Amino acid sequence: MKRFWGPNFDDSGPYLDRFGLLLALAILTIAGLSLVDFVDQPNDTLVALGAAVTVILVGATGLVATRASGIKRSRQRIVDIVVLLAVLGSLLTVFVGHPVEGTNYGSPLPITLLAICVPIVVIRRLTRHRAVTGSTIMGAIATYLLLPIAFFHVFLSIQNYMGTPFFGQHEGSTSFIYFSLTTITTTGYGDLTAQTNLGRLAAMAEAVTGQVYLVTFVAMLVGLAAQNWAAQRRREQDDDDR
Repeated sequence: MKRFWGPNFDDSGPYLDRFGLLLALAILTIAGLSLVDFVDQPNDTLVALGAAVTVILVGATGLVATRASGIKRSRQRIVDIVVLLAVLGSLLTVFVGHPVEGTNYGSPLPITLLAICVPIVVIRRLTRHRAVTGSTIMGAIATYLLLPIAFFHVFLSIQNYMGTPFFGQHEGSTSFIYFSLTTITTTGYGDLTAQTNLGRLAAMAEAVTGQVYLVTFVAMLVGLAAQNWAAQRRREQDDDDR
């Protein structure tokens, strides 16, 4: 495992652990995905523009996350190129339109892959923290919000590439982020459900991922905080004994 991560990460850099901006971008992205609908409207320039803004937000989130997580510069350049190409492609649709009705503007494959990778690299960085700081907490919250964004893109990609409505009938893209958020929190209102086997598998994967993250990662943070508190107490007692 060390050999796998070693060449890709460098725990230094001017942007390391700056998770406050990442949290703000995650919140802004969820808000944008909840308000901008870009499915089944291929001739609407305003919708295409809104989708382009959404791609820009997701791309910016990826750039901030990878820098805050300490990805090496050589790997960061690859991320920069992927984001640049995705943003240029989304802006191009504003002027030339979308060729296929029923698909969407806002979930190109590079952005989908980036959205999936972002929470992974942030978690990797947070596991290297040896003390619970404000940055640790903001990074943990940001990661939890990044997970439904990632599955939002996964759900849309499943609909696009299977050619079958994810919910069994047409729904706007805002329904996908709503479904993703209610799934990861296990709220389960039941007004939207995945109708394909692959869609159900993805929904179950999100629900399990969200619960495993809360159980394991939050427990790790609590344990780390308790360990730091105990160490501080021992140092104070040693000072008093002297």
